[in-house]
Amino acid sequence: MDEFRTTAKLWPDGGDLDLGIDSNTVTVPATFTRHAANFVTTMDGSQTYQFLFWNTGRHLTNKRHVRWNFSVGGWGLWTATRWYGTPPKGPGGPARVRADGFSIAGNTPLGPDTPIDDGASTFPPGAWPFNGDDHAIGTAAGAVDVVAKDPFHALQFAGWLRLIWGGDDMGEFVETDTGASMGSSTFFEHSSGPFHVNAGGSEDLIASYGNSVSRGPFIDLSDLFGARGIGDLPIGPGDPGPDDVIRLLLLQQLLRQSTPGQPAAGGTDFQRIIEAVPNMTPEELKRTKSSLQTSLDLGRTALSAIDAQLTKRTGG
Repeated sequence: MDEFRTTAKLWPDGGDLDLGIDSNTVTVPATFTRHAANFVTTMDGSQTYQFLFWNTGRHLTNKRHVRWNFSVGGWGLWTATRWYGTPPKGPGGPARVRADGFSIAGNTPLGPDTPIDDGASTFPPGAWPFNGDDHAIGTAAGAVDVVAKDPFHALQFAGWLRLIWGGDDMGEFVETDTGASMGSSTFFEHSSGPFHVNAGGSEDLIASYGNSVSRGPFIDLSDLFGARGIGDLPIGPGDPGPDDVIRLLLLQQLLRQSTPGQPAAGGTDFQRIIEAVPNMTPEELKRTKSSLQTSLDLGRTALSAIDAQLTKRTGG
C-alpha cells in the first residue's frame, strides 16, 4: 500500500511546523493537488511564516500550486514538504548572491560548507567570499555566474532554485513518479550550468542535490546482506516482519559506521543516516543521536589536538 503525505518545515533550521495531518493512501493511477498558503501561523499564534518552496519528493519548486500524477506506484511512502521562513526586514537586499546546499531525498539543508564551486564560478576579483561568507559572492563590482559543486556530499547536482518570498502563485508545477524507479540512480535529475546574476543584483539560491554518485539516492540493500538474499535470513514465527528486519539491519550498519574505533571506509556516512531518519522509531532515533554525538565530540577533540600542534609547530 502506497501513501502520499505532505508536511511543513521551517527554513533554514528544518524544524517541523504543525499545520495538521495530510496523509492519503494511493491506488494508481492517482492525482493529488495542493496549494501552499502564502502565510502560516503557529498553533499558539505567536509566529507567522511566509512560503518559500516545495520539496515535491523529487524536485524543488517555488510555485505554490503543485499537482502530483502517480501512475507507477510501489514506492511505499511519498512525502512532499512545503518550506516556510521569516523574510528579511527592509527593502531590497545586499549586492550579492548566496547559495545553500539541499538534499532532496534527505529533505534537509546540506551542512555548513558551501556548495559554491569558486574555481568554476566567474566573478569580479575579491567578490568571493563576500564579507567573509563563503556561501556568498558579491555583485557590486560586476556580474556573477555561480556554479555548484558537483558532486557535493557524495550527491549529484540536481539544479538551482531561486528563493522568492511568497513563491510563485501563477500556474502549477507538475510532479510524477514516472521515468525511473524509486531508489534508482536516475530518480532525480542531474543538472549542470551556472546561475547568472547581473551586476548589483541580490539573489538567494538553493543548490539542490539528488542521486548518490555511487549507489543512487538510497542505500543498496545488498550492502546489508552481502551474498545472502533476504529470504536466507533466519526469521522464525513471532520475529519482526521483513520490513522491520531490513530497517534494524540498516540501523545496525549506520551505527557501526558512526561508532568510534570502528570506522567504515570513508568515515561516517552522514547522508545515509539523514535518509534513514524519517523511518526510524523513537528508540532508534535516540540510539543514533547518542552514537553520532559521541563521534562528533571525539572529532572536535581531534581537531583541537591538530590545531594545538599546528600552533606549536608554525608559531600561529
